Amino acid sequence: MMNARQVTKIRQQLQDFVAEFAEELGRSERRHWCGKYLEGLLREGERKSIEPMAARIDGDEQALQQFVNQSPWDHRAVLHRLRQKMRASASAGGVLVLDDTSLPKQGRHSVGVARQYCGALGKIANCQSIVTWHWVGAAGRHWPLAAQLYLPAEWTDDVPRMSRAGVPGEEQRFREKWRIALDLLDEMKPQSPAYQAIVFDAGYGVVQPLLAELEKRAEPYVAQVPGNVAAWPAEAQAVLRQTGRGRPRQHAVVSDPKMRPLSMVEWRDKLLAQPKRWTEVRLPRADGAAIRAIAIRVQGSQRRSRWRQPGPARWLLIEQLGGDTFKYYLSNLPEDTPLEELVRLAHQRWAIEQGYQQLKEELGLDHFEGRSWRGLHHHLALCFLAFCFLARLQASKKTPLAA
Repeated sequence: MMNARQVTKIRQQLQDFVAEFAEELGRSERRHWCGKYLEGLLREGERKSIEPMAARIDGDEQALQQFVNQSPWDHRAVLHRLRQKMRASASAGGVLVLDDTSLPKQGRHSVGVARQYCGALGKIANCQSIVTWHWVGAAGRHWPLAAQLYLPAEWTDDVPRMSRAGVPGEEQRFREKWRIALDLLDEMKPQSPAYQAIVFDAGYGVVQPLLAELEKRAEPYVAQVPGNVAAWPAEAQAVLRQTGRGRPRQHAVVSDPKMRPLSMVEWRDKLLAQPKRWTEVRLPRADGAAIRAIAIRVQGSQRRSRWRQPGPARWLLIEQLGGDTFKYYLSNLPEDTPLEELVRLAHQRWAIEQGYQQLKEELGLDHFEGRSWRGLHHHLALCFLAFCFLARLQASKKTPLAA
Protein backbone atom coordinates (compact mmCIF):
# COMPACT_ATOMS: atom_id res chain seq x y z
CA MET A 1 0.00 0.00 0.00
CA MET A 2 1.06 3.59 -0.63
CA ASN A 3 0.77 6.72 1.44
CA ALA A 4 -0.52 9.99 -0.02
CA ARG A 5 2.98 11.22 -0.91
CA GLN A 6 3.83 8.03 -2.81
CA VAL A 7 0.54 8.14 -4.72
CA THR A 8 1.26 11.73 -5.75
CA LYS A 9 4.62 10.62 -7.19
CA ILE A 10 3.11 7.89 -9.36
CA ARG A 11 -0.16 9.63 -10.29
CA GLN A 12 0.97 10.45 -13.84
CA GLN A 13 2.13 6.86 -14.36
CA LEU A 14 -1.25 5.67 -13.10
CA GLN A 15 -3.06 7.98 -15.52
CA ASP A 16 -0.89 6.70 -18.38
CA PHE A 17 -1.69 3.13 -17.34
CA VAL A 18 -5.44 3.80 -17.34
CA ALA A 19 -5.13 5.44 -20.76
CA GLU A 20 -3.99 2.10 -22.17
CA PHE A 21 -7.55 0.85 -21.55
CA ALA A 22 -9.30 3.83 -23.13
CA GLU A 23 -10.95 1.77 -25.85
CA GLU A 24 -12.32 -0.79 -23.37
CA LEU A 25 -13.50 1.77 -20.79
CA GLY A 26 -15.03 4.17 -23.30
CA ARG A 27 -16.16 7.59 -22.13
CA SER A 28 -13.67 9.96 -20.53
CA GLU A 29 -15.51 10.10 -17.20
CA ARG A 30 -15.17 6.32 -16.90
CA ARG A 31 -11.42 6.60 -17.39
CA HIS A 32 -11.32 9.36 -14.77
CA TRP A 33 -13.16 7.29 -12.17
CA CYS A 34 -11.19 4.20 -13.07
CA GLY A 35 -8.04 6.11 -12.14
CA LYS A 36 -9.66 7.31 -8.93
CA TYR A 37 -10.81 3.81 -7.98
CA LEU A 38 -7.33 2.40 -8.63
CA GLU A 39 -5.85 5.18 -6.53
CA GLY A 40 -8.23 4.25 -3.72
CA LEU A 41 -7.16 0.59 -3.94
CA LEU A 42 -3.48 1.56 -3.86
CA ARG A 43 -3.78 3.99 -0.95
CA GLU A 44 -3.26 3.04 2.68
CA GLY A 45 -6.48 2.23 4.51
CA GLU A 46 -8.08 -0.55 6.48
CA ARG A 47 -11.14 -0.88 4.23
CA LYS A 48 -11.22 -0.69 0.43
CA SER A 49 -14.99 -0.50 0.01
CA ILE A 50 -16.29 2.51 -1.89
CA GLU A 51 -17.31 4.82 0.98
CA PRO A 52 -13.96 4.89 2.83
CA MET A 53 -12.00 4.97 -0.45
CA ALA A 54 -13.97 7.98 -1.66
CA ALA A 55 -13.17 9.80 1.59
CA ARG A 56 -9.44 9.05 1.31
CA ILE A 57 -9.11 10.26 -2.28
CA ASP A 58 -11.50 13.22 -1.92
CA GLY A 59 -13.71 11.60 -4.55
CA ASP A 60 -17.42 11.58 -5.30
CA GLU A 61 -18.83 8.47 -3.63
CA GLN A 62 -21.92 8.41 -5.85
CA ALA A 63 -19.79 8.66 -9.00
CA LEU A 64 -17.56 5.80 -7.83
CA GLN A 65 -20.63 3.71 -7.02
CA GLN A 66 -22.03 4.35 -10.49
CA PHE A 67 -18.72 3.53 -12.20
CA VAL A 68 -18.36 0.19 -10.43
CA ASN A 69 -21.95 -1.00 -10.07
CA GLN A 70 -23.88 0.42 -13.04
CA SER A 71 -21.48 1.60 -15.75
CA PRO A 72 -21.69 -0.77 -18.76
CA TRP A 73 -17.97 -1.23 -19.49
CA ASP A 74 -17.02 -4.83 -20.15
CA HIS A 75 -14.71 -6.34 -17.51
CA ARG A 76 -13.83 -9.19 -19.90
CA ALA A 77 -12.56 -6.74 -22.49
CA VAL A 78 -10.48 -4.93 -19.88
CA LEU A 79 -8.89 -8.18 -18.71
CA HIS A 80 -8.31 -9.18 -22.34
CA ARG A 81 -6.33 -5.98 -22.85
CA LEU A 82 -4.52 -6.43 -19.52
CA ARG A 83 -3.33 -9.90 -20.53
CA GLN A 84 -2.06 -8.51 -23.82
CA LYS A 85 -0.16 -5.76 -22.03
CA MET A 86 1.40 -8.05 -19.41
CA ARG A 87 2.37 -10.81 -21.81
CA ALA A 88 5.36 -8.84 -23.06
CA SER A 89 6.97 -8.90 -19.60
CA ALA A 90 6.61 -12.67 -19.09
CA SER A 91 9.76 -14.76 -18.86
CA ALA A 92 10.35 -18.32 -20.07
CA GLY A 93 9.52 -21.30 -17.89
CA GLY A 94 6.19 -20.04 -16.57
CA VAL A 95 3.05 -21.93 -15.61
CA LEU A 96 -0.67 -21.23 -15.58
CA VAL A 97 -2.17 -21.73 -12.13
CA LEU A 98 -5.82 -22.68 -11.72
CA ASP A 99 -7.26 -21.96 -8.31
CA ASP A 100 -10.24 -20.43 -6.57
CA THR A 101 -10.52 -17.94 -3.76
CA SER A 102 -13.35 -17.29 -1.33
CA LEU A 103 -14.81 -13.98 -0.18
CA PRO A 104 -16.58 -14.29 3.22
CA LYS A 105 -19.94 -12.53 3.29
CA GLN A 106 -22.81 -11.69 5.64
CA GLY A 107 -26.43 -12.08 4.53
CA ARG A 108 -27.78 -13.80 1.43
CA HIS A 109 -28.27 -11.03 -1.13
CA SER A 110 -24.76 -10.67 -2.62
CA VAL A 111 -24.61 -12.50 -5.93
CA GLY A 112 -23.52 -16.14 -5.61
CA VAL A 113 -23.27 -16.12 -1.83
CA ALA A 114 -24.01 -19.47 -0.18
CA ARG A 115 -22.90 -21.72 2.61
CA GLN A 116 -19.98 -23.56 1.04
CA TYR A 117 -16.38 -24.33 1.83
CA CYS A 118 -14.56 -21.07 2.50
CA GLY A 119 -10.80 -21.39 2.15
CA ALA A 120 -10.27 -18.00 3.78
CA LEU A 121 -11.88 -19.32 6.98
CA GLY A 122 -11.00 -23.00 6.60
CA LYS A 123 -14.57 -24.19 7.11
CA ILE A 124 -18.09 -24.19 5.65
CA ALA A 125 -19.29 -20.60 5.81
CA ASN A 126 -21.29 -17.94 3.99
CA CYS A 127 -19.10 -16.78 1.10
CA GLN A 128 -18.65 -16.19 -2.61
CA SER A 129 -16.27 -18.47 -4.52
CA ILE A 130 -14.23 -17.08 -7.41
CA VAL A 131 -12.55 -19.30 -10.02
CA THR A 132 -9.22 -17.73 -10.98
CA TRP A 133 -6.28 -18.15 -13.34
CA HIS A 134 -2.80 -16.75 -12.71
CA TRP A 135 0.52 -16.74 -14.53
CA VAL A 136 3.67 -17.52 -12.53
CA GLY A 137 7.14 -17.18 -14.00
CA ALA A 138 10.16 -19.33 -13.18
CA ALA A 139 11.74 -16.38 -11.34
CA GLY A 140 8.65 -15.92 -9.16
CA ARG A 141 6.95 -12.97 -10.90
CA HIS A 142 3.23 -13.54 -11.13
CA TRP A 143 -0.04 -11.81 -11.89
CA PRO A 144 -3.76 -12.67 -12.22
CA LEU A 145 -5.20 -13.42 -15.65
CA ALA A 146 -8.94 -14.09 -15.31
CA ALA A 147 -11.68 -14.62 -12.74
CA GLN A 148 -15.34 -15.54 -12.62
CA LEU A 149 -17.86 -16.07 -9.86
CA TYR A 150 -19.10 -19.62 -9.26
CA LEU A 151 -22.87 -19.85 -8.87
CA PRO A 152 -24.00 -22.72 -6.59
CA ALA A 153 -27.08 -24.73 -7.57
CA GLU A 154 -29.24 -22.89 -5.05
CA TRP A 155 -28.67 -19.79 -7.18
CA THR A 156 -29.04 -21.32 -10.63
CA ASP A 157 -32.27 -23.00 -9.52
CA ASP A 158 -33.72 -19.58 -8.61
CA VAL A 159 -34.02 -17.49 -11.78
CA PRO A 160 -35.73 -14.48 -10.10
CA ARG A 161 -32.91 -14.32 -7.56
CA MET A 162 -30.29 -14.34 -10.33
CA SER A 163 -32.19 -11.67 -12.24
CA ARG A 164 -32.34 -9.41 -9.17
CA ALA A 165 -28.56 -9.74 -8.84
CA GLY A 166 -28.05 -8.88 -12.51
CA VAL A 167 -26.65 -12.26 -13.57
CA PRO A 168 -26.43 -12.19 -17.41
CA GLY A 169 -28.76 -14.57 -19.21
CA GLU A 170 -25.92 -16.66 -20.63
CA GLU A 171 -24.57 -17.23 -17.10
CA GLN A 172 -27.91 -18.32 -15.62
CA ARG A 173 -27.08 -22.02 -15.66
CA PHE A 174 -25.22 -24.31 -13.33
CA ARG A 175 -21.62 -25.06 -14.18
CA GLU A 176 -19.07 -26.80 -12.00
CA LYS A 177 -15.96 -24.83 -11.14
CA TRP A 178 -13.82 -26.93 -13.47
CA ARG A 179 -16.12 -26.18 -16.41
CA ILE A 180 -15.93 -22.45 -15.64
CA ALA A 181 -12.15 -22.83 -15.53
CA LEU A 182 -12.04 -24.44 -18.98
CA ASP A 183 -14.26 -21.72 -20.46
CA LEU A 184 -11.95 -19.07 -18.98
CA LEU A 185 -8.92 -20.92 -20.37
CA ASP A 186 -10.43 -20.86 -23.87
CA GLU A 187 -11.12 -17.15 -23.49
CA MET A 188 -7.73 -16.10 -22.16
CA LYS A 189 -5.29 -18.47 -23.86
CA PRO A 190 -4.72 -16.35 -27.01
CA GLN A 191 -3.46 -13.44 -24.87
CA SER A 192 -1.68 -15.46 -22.17
CA PRO A 193 2.11 -15.85 -21.95
CA ALA A 194 3.71 -19.10 -23.04
CA TYR A 195 3.62 -21.72 -20.31
CA GLN A 196 5.19 -25.10 -19.62
CA ALA A 197 2.26 -26.56 -17.71
CA ILE A 198 -1.06 -25.92 -16.03
CA VAL A 199 -0.84 -26.58 -12.29
CA PHE A 200 -3.56 -26.86 -9.65
CA ASP A 201 -4.25 -28.27 -6.21
CA ALA A 202 -6.09 -31.41 -5.14
CA GLY A 203 -9.46 -29.65 -5.18
CA TYR A 204 -9.24 -29.67 -8.97
CA GLY A 205 -6.88 -32.64 -9.31
CA VAL A 206 -9.54 -34.99 -7.95
CA VAL A 207 -11.85 -34.07 -10.85
CA GLN A 208 -11.16 -36.81 -13.39
CA PRO A 209 -13.20 -35.16 -16.19
CA LEU A 210 -10.95 -32.09 -15.90
CA LEU A 211 -7.80 -34.18 -16.36
CA ALA A 212 -9.42 -35.99 -19.28
CA GLU A 213 -10.43 -32.72 -20.93
CA LEU A 214 -6.95 -31.24 -20.54
CA GLU A 215 -5.47 -34.38 -22.10
CA LYS A 216 -7.98 -34.18 -24.95
CA ARG A 217 -6.78 -30.61 -25.59
CA ALA A 218 -3.12 -31.66 -25.33
CA GLU A 219 -2.66 -29.26 -22.41
CA PRO A 220 0.32 -30.16 -20.20
CA TYR A 221 -0.54 -30.28 -16.51
CA VAL A 222 0.82 -31.10 -13.05
CA ALA A 223 -2.13 -31.85 -10.78
CA GLN A 224 -1.95 -32.40 -7.05
CA VAL A 225 -4.31 -35.25 -6.12
CA PRO A 226 -5.62 -36.68 -2.82
CA GLY A 227 -4.29 -39.94 -1.46
CA ASN A 228 -7.36 -41.99 -2.42
CA VAL A 229 -6.98 -41.39 -6.17
CA ALA A 230 -5.79 -44.55 -7.92
CA ALA A 231 -3.46 -45.34 -10.81
CA TRP A 232 -2.60 -48.52 -12.68
CA PRO A 233 0.95 -49.85 -13.04
CA ALA A 234 2.57 -48.71 -16.29
CA GLU A 235 2.79 -52.29 -17.56
CA ALA A 236 -0.94 -53.06 -17.18
CA GLN A 237 -2.53 -54.11 -20.47
CA ALA A 238 -6.22 -54.51 -21.18
CA VAL A 239 -7.42 -56.92 -23.86
CA LEU A 240 -10.89 -57.71 -25.17
CA ARG A 241 -11.24 -61.45 -24.88
CA GLN A 242 -14.26 -63.45 -25.97
CA THR A 243 -15.19 -66.67 -24.21
CA GLY A 244 -16.87 -68.28 -27.21
CA ARG A 245 -20.19 -68.57 -25.47
CA GLY A 246 -22.67 -66.20 -23.89
CA ARG A 247 -22.99 -62.52 -24.67
CA PRO A 248 -19.91 -60.88 -26.25
CA ARG A 249 -17.84 -58.84 -23.83
CA GLN A 250 -18.02 -55.11 -24.34
CA HIS A 251 -15.12 -54.09 -22.10
CA ALA A 252 -11.47 -54.97 -22.18
CA VAL A 253 -10.04 -56.71 -19.14
CA VAL A 254 -6.53 -56.43 -17.72
CA SER A 255 -4.79 -59.62 -18.80
CA ASP A 256 -3.11 -60.24 -15.42
CA PRO A 257 -5.92 -60.93 -12.92
CA LYS A 258 -3.57 -60.18 -10.01
CA MET A 259 -2.86 -56.66 -11.23
CA ARG A 260 -5.00 -53.80 -9.96
CA PRO A 261 -4.85 -50.03 -9.63
CA LEU A 262 -3.26 -48.74 -6.43
CA SER A 263 -4.24 -45.66 -4.50
CA MET A 264 -1.65 -42.92 -4.06
CA VAL A 265 -1.17 -44.06 -0.45
CA GLU A 266 -0.61 -47.65 -1.61
CA TRP A 267 1.92 -46.49 -4.21
CA ARG A 268 3.66 -44.49 -1.47
CA ASP A 269 3.93 -47.49 0.85
CA LYS A 270 5.19 -49.69 -1.97
CA LEU A 271 7.85 -47.19 -3.03
CA LEU A 272 8.97 -46.42 0.53
CA ALA A 273 10.16 -50.04 0.62
CA GLN A 274 12.65 -49.04 -2.09
CA PRO A 275 14.49 -46.13 -0.41
CA LYS A 276 17.33 -46.01 -2.96
CA ARG A 277 14.87 -44.90 -5.65
CA TRP A 278 14.07 -41.69 -3.77
CA THR A 279 16.01 -38.49 -4.46
CA GLU A 280 16.57 -35.32 -2.48
CA VAL A 281 15.37 -32.36 -4.57
CA ARG A 282 15.80 -28.69 -3.70
CA LEU A 283 12.65 -26.61 -3.93
CA PRO A 284 12.52 -23.41 -6.01
CA ARG A 285 12.67 -21.25 -2.88
CA ALA A 286 15.09 -18.69 -1.54
CA ASP A 287 15.75 -20.70 1.63
CA GLY A 288 17.04 -23.69 -0.35
CA ALA A 289 14.72 -26.16 1.38
CA ALA A 290 14.73 -29.72 0.05
CA ILE A 291 12.36 -32.68 -0.03
CA ARG A 292 12.57 -36.39 -0.80
CA ALA A 293 10.77 -37.25 -4.01
CA ILE A 294 10.19 -40.02 -6.49
CA ALA A 295 8.48 -40.08 -9.90
CA ILE A 296 7.33 -43.19 -11.74
CA ARG A 297 5.28 -43.87 -14.83
CA VAL A 298 1.71 -45.09 -14.25
CA GLN A 299 -1.59 -45.24 -16.11
CA GLY A 300 -4.69 -43.35 -15.10
CA SER A 301 -7.67 -45.01 -13.45
CA GLN A 302 -11.09 -43.68 -12.62
CA ARG A 303 -12.12 -46.48 -10.30
CA ARG A 304 -10.26 -48.97 -8.19
CA SER A 305 -11.69 -51.89 -10.14
CA ARG A 306 -9.75 -54.34 -12.31
CA TRP A 307 -12.64 -54.28 -14.75
CA ARG A 308 -11.92 -50.68 -15.55
CA GLN A 309 -9.44 -50.21 -18.41
CA PRO A 310 -6.16 -48.48 -17.61
CA GLY A 311 -6.16 -44.91 -18.86
CA PRO A 312 -3.53 -42.64 -20.40
CA ALA A 313 0.11 -42.77 -19.33
CA ARG A 314 0.99 -40.28 -16.62
CA TRP A 315 3.71 -39.39 -14.19
CA LEU A 316 3.08 -40.10 -10.53
CA LEU A 317 5.14 -37.74 -8.38
CA ILE A 318 5.30 -38.34 -4.62
CA GLU A 319 6.95 -35.86 -2.27
CA GLN A 320 7.88 -36.46 1.35
CA LEU A 321 7.89 -33.09 3.06
CA GLY A 322 9.05 -34.43 6.40
CA GLY A 323 7.93 -37.17 8.75
CA ASP A 324 4.59 -38.60 7.65
CA THR A 325 3.62 -35.68 5.38
CA PHE A 326 3.33 -36.64 1.71
CA LYS A 327 1.93 -34.98 -1.38
CA TYR A 328 0.89 -36.66 -4.59
CA TYR A 329 0.76 -35.38 -8.17
CA LEU A 330 -0.28 -36.75 -11.55
CA SER A 331 1.12 -35.24 -14.74
CA ASN A 332 0.90 -35.83 -18.47
CA LEU A 333 4.28 -34.21 -19.16
CA PRO A 334 6.59 -36.10 -21.56
CA GLU A 335 8.22 -39.35 -20.49
CA ASP A 336 11.69 -37.80 -20.51
CA THR A 337 10.78 -35.01 -18.04
CA PRO A 338 13.37 -34.94 -15.20
CA LEU A 339 12.23 -35.39 -11.62
CA GLU A 340 13.61 -31.95 -10.70
CA GLU A 341 11.49 -30.33 -13.40
CA LEU A 342 8.30 -32.02 -12.16
CA VAL A 343 9.01 -30.76 -8.64
CA ARG A 344 9.81 -27.25 -9.83
CA LEU A 345 6.60 -26.95 -11.83
CA ALA A 346 4.47 -28.39 -9.03
CA HIS A 347 5.82 -25.86 -6.55
CA GLN A 348 5.52 -22.77 -8.73
CA ARG A 349 1.84 -22.75 -7.79
CA TRP A 350 2.63 -21.50 -4.29
CA ALA A 351 3.62 -18.05 -5.53
CA ILE A 352 -0.02 -17.12 -5.99
CA GLU A 353 -0.67 -17.47 -2.26
CA GLN A 354 1.43 -14.34 -1.87
CA GLY A 355 -0.59 -12.83 -4.72
CA TYR A 356 -3.88 -13.56 -2.98
CA GLN A 357 -2.52 -12.06 0.22
CA GLN A 358 -1.61 -8.84 -1.58
CA LEU A 359 -4.90 -8.74 -3.48
CA LYS A 360 -6.90 -9.13 -0.28
CA GLU A 361 -4.87 -7.43 2.43
CA GLU A 362 -3.46 -4.54 0.39
CA LEU A 363 -5.82 -4.08 -2.56
CA GLY A 364 -9.18 -4.98 -1.02
CA LEU A 365 -10.21 -7.88 -3.22
CA ASP A 366 -12.57 -9.14 -0.50
CA HIS A 367 -13.80 -5.69 0.63
CA PHE A 368 -16.43 -5.15 -2.05
CA GLU A 369 -19.87 -4.52 -0.55
CA GLY A 370 -22.02 -4.42 -3.70
CA ARG A 371 -24.47 -7.20 -4.50
CA SER A 372 -24.58 -7.38 -8.29
CA TRP A 373 -22.81 -9.58 -10.82
CA ARG A 374 -21.59 -6.55 -12.74
CA GLY A 375 -20.32 -4.74 -9.67
CA LEU A 376 -18.43 -7.75 -8.36
CA HIS A 377 -16.73 -8.52 -11.68
CA HIS A 378 -15.89 -4.84 -12.19
CA HIS A 379 -14.26 -4.82 -8.75
CA LEU A 380 -12.31 -8.02 -9.50
CA ALA A 381 -11.02 -6.54 -12.77
CA LEU A 382 -10.01 -3.29 -11.06
CA CYS A 383 -8.14 -5.17 -8.33
CA PHE A 384 -6.29 -7.09 -11.05
CA LEU A 385 -5.45 -3.80 -12.78
CA ALA A 386 -4.06 -2.40 -9.52
CA PHE A 387 -2.01 -5.56 -8.93
CA CYS A 388 -0.50 -5.46 -12.43
CA PHE A 389 0.19 -1.73 -12.18
CA LEU A 390 2.21 -2.40 -9.01
CA ALA A 391 3.99 -5.30 -10.74
CA ARG A 392 5.00 -2.93 -13.52
CA LEU A 393 6.26 -0.35 -11.06
CA GLN A 394 8.29 -2.91 -9.17
CA ALA A 395 9.86 -4.18 -12.39
CA SER A 396 10.77 -0.65 -13.54
CA LYS A 397 14.09 0.98 -12.65
CA LYS A 398 12.24 4.29 -12.48
CA THR A 399 9.92 3.30 -9.64
CA PRO A 400 9.51 6.37 -7.41
CA LEU A 401 8.14 4.57 -4.36
CA ALA A 402 10.50 5.87 -1.68
CA ALA A 403 8.57 7.93 0.83
